[in-house]
Amino acid sequence: MDWLEKMAGELTGRMKDASLAKSLFYYMAGGCVAGLIVWIFARNLGGIWYRVLAGESIADWSQRQSSQVYARRDITSLLWLIYWSGQYIFVPAACMAAGWGFLHRKLYPALDVVRNGLNYMALGDYGRETAYFAGDEMGMLCRDLERLRRRLAEEKRDKWADEEIQRRINAAFAHDIRTPLTVISGCTEFLQHYVPKGRVSREEILQKLSVMRHQEERLLRHCATMTKIFREEAREVSGRWISGGGFTEGLAAEARELAARKGMTCKVSVRNIYTEMFADAGLIEEVFDNLVSNALRYGVEGIEVEMRCEERMFVIYVADDGRGFSDRALRHATEPYFSEDKEDGEHCGIGLSVCRMLCEKHGGGLRLVNSIGGGAIASAEFLVAERYGGRITRLPGVRMPVE
Repeated sequence: MDWLEKMAGELTGRMKDASLAKSLFYYMAGGCVAGLIVWIFARNLGGIWYRVLAGESIADWSQRQSSQVYARRDITSLLWLIYWSGQYIFVPAACMAAGWGFLHRKLYPALDVVRNGLNYMALGDYGRETAYFAGDEMGMLCRDLERLRRRLAEEKRDKWADEEIQRRINAAFAHDIRTPLTVISGCTEFLQHYVPKGRVSREEILQKLSVMRHQEERLLRHCATMTKIFREEAREVSGRWISGGGFTEGLAAEARELAARKGMTCKVSVRNIYTEMFADAGLIEEVFDNLVSNALRYGVEGIEVEMRCEERMFVIYVADDGRGFSDRALRHATEPYFSEDKEDGEHCGIGLSVCRMLCEKHGGGLRLVNSIGGGAIASAEFLVAERYGGRITRLPGVRMPVE
């Protein structure tokens, strides 16, 4: 019996994966066959009962006078009707039953899944999976709905993440401008209170004005950083085909030039670079410049840069020989306006946060670790496509150019 169960399972799977047109044909054909079988069985059984009740064969009696059948009002007339015209009753009835089975087995389950999925999405719940596994058109419809649900859920998560980032940026900005505003307010109150009384010397007035000017410059820098953050958030990735070797050579030359200006050494290594890759060169260069500048800022004697391609990712490692990241910096260095050098007014702490934002826009990410031998290591990853031998690896969710 195992082979029979196996064949039944295979037949059920084929019926489930068959198209709606084929399934409807199979159901109707099965209904016709089933109706004919039932009619043949009822016909034979009716003939037997007619012989028992009437004492003669139904075929012999019908040949004598078939018109008398409709005048009679007993069970023999019903048996005669089933015997000669039952196919016109049982076959349509079986086809109707097959149609009912087609609706309840092929259409209604998938429609219930689609309706429930749409209702949940209408209520804002994108966590309910639309699960209906079939190879027919209804299965394709459910899979398309599932892709739509995942896309909407992803967009909603991105929206929440953007709103959370915006809240953090606003909170960090408000925290950082509090000190300059407090200093300016204190100097203003001091001057308003003592200058009219003539109790402040000219040197004290100039000192207060110098302090206020310095704090005003800090506020202007913070406003400029807010503008930069908003501009980078609205930036869209614009990729093109670039030569992997030429692009990495340009980045290496740029890193050596920046290190030479600081009087430091720069060791560059390039490994496993794609011949051609589809990427936003300007975005990668901006991240690269920021990471190299940070490494040169905290380095002592020199920095090391490594570029490689691995699993469709273009990865840049920048390491310095400085003191490395503190535990607090490892947790919060990529957040806006984070800086452990608050006295340094030239740095507002948005460099690494912008780098992280740009890496994520390019399908990658930014990681910060400390080297075992001392110093900090920053790795930036960018999702790229490669082209070799006329073949192109596709990027998920990215429209590739047609050449």
